[in-house]
Amino acid sequence: MTARNRFHLIMICFTVLIAGTLLIKQTASSEQQKIETIGIDYASMNQSVEKVLKDMPEIAKELASIQSGKHENQLDQSFSTSKTEFRLRVKNNLTEQEHSSPFLRGIAEKQTEHYQDALDIAKEAYGITVTEDEIDAYIEENVSTIWDAEKRKYAKSLQLTLNELDYQFDRDVYVMNVLWERVLPIVMQEFPRKRGESGQAYGKRLKEEFFSGQEDSV
Repeated sequence: MTARNRFHLIMICFTVLIAGTLLIKQTASSEQQKIETIGIDYASMNQSVEKVLKDMPEIAKELASIQSGKHENQLDQSFSTSKTEFRLRVKNNLTEQEHSSPFLRGIAEKQTEHYQDALDIAKEAYGITVTEDEIDAYIEENVSTIWDAEKRKYAKSLQLTLNELDYQFDRDVYVMNVLWERVLPIVMQEFPRKRGESGQAYGKRLKEEFFSGQEDSV
């Protein structure tokens, strides 16, 4: 997958459980990935972001922190329920779905917990941790080189520079990307794909097997 397509896929899948989605993305066919792009109106991105920002003042505070130049990149501060909820609401608006605020908030809380769970399982079960340098290197190689109109529009809607968008606001997304790049080959070796198993089914099973490690440790 090209860096450009990867960015578009992230924009579309902002909101799904990162742990499950990235596993599926690695094993899905290009045709399946193309289907996921249907129904997204990037021309409405600016309007959707502005609408959500009005309803979520807590995001304005987070953006102000980034804009101030005093925001520090620290792994334990990368994940934010408010930021996850913001992405859910933007996607909800773009796809014209009708979900209540309490519902989206609940989903955001579960997703944010899953992000931390994934990091914990990777460390405890596989001895894998993600460093800030690895995240920066990933963003530099795969993300910061994308300057297309859709990304510029998104950054402008948030009143962020492209650098601030990549290295700070969307950093949590790339934390998970780095994690899965390291964990996925090990999990796939531990749980090989079965004969006749579709890519989507295999991705779902890998996710379930990975997170079962958390249950086993309880």
